Amino acid sequence: MTEEMGFSEEIDLRDLLSIFLKRIGWIIGGAIVGGVLALLFTMYAVTPSYESNTTMMVNGSKTSIGDIASGFDLGSLNLSQKLVITYSEIVKSRIVLESVIERMDLDMSYTQLLNSISASPVNNTEILKITVHNGDPELAADIANMIADVFIKEVMRILQVSNVEVIDAAIPMPMPTNVRPLMNIAIGIILGVMFVVFIVFLIEFLDQSVKTEDDVARYIDLPVIGSIIDFDSVPKK
Repeated sequence: MTEEMGFSEEIDLRDLLSIFLKRIGWIIGGAIVGGVLALLFTMYAVTPSYESNTTMMVNGSKTSIGDIASGFDLGSLNLSQKLVITYSEIVKSRIVLESVIERMDLDMSYTQLLNSISASPVNNTEILKITVHNGDPELAADIANMIADVFIKEVMRILQVSNVEVIDAAIPMPMPTNVRPLMNIAIGIILGVMFVVFIVFLIEFLDQSVKTEDDVARYIDLPVIGSIIDFDSVPKK
């Protein structure tokens, strides 16, 4: 019984390999078409988005970045880390972003600007990172720097403190963050191959014609007494 099962599995694997080899041209064609379509989609359908970052140091007890080295005790560090979380929410507040829109005369609403930015602590440190995404790299950097400027002024006005200093101002980044041709081409090739393999399996599944002696035994359950040679397929000497 075990030998029969092993022999049957071996035949099935051979049939599967035979199906793939018979349609190998289809599979290669599907890979090429999938890669080309992915490349065209990347070039013409994806709108490039550029990212620009600015970072700021938040200190709970000092008023300038030059005094931070002398204030690294556990209490002030915990306070500063909590302030970073609080300040990251202030960055996204309406009073800050609407002021940025007004100063830069941006053609966008508060919600649109909010959806294009993020503010978060850097690895649980006292550093606050503001990230801006925009279709124009220059504008992305300008918005990030303006947000930092407005945010610092609002913190000083509302909380009457001066405990935020800019570490790195935002600069334009020439490479878009959402355009990855090689990755998209690889995904397109994989999807193209998967689609062709599905079509091949579907064709073979729907094809119930008898082609070999094994098909006679499998579908009709009758022994094969003899077979006729296809003389047209025999090479002529």
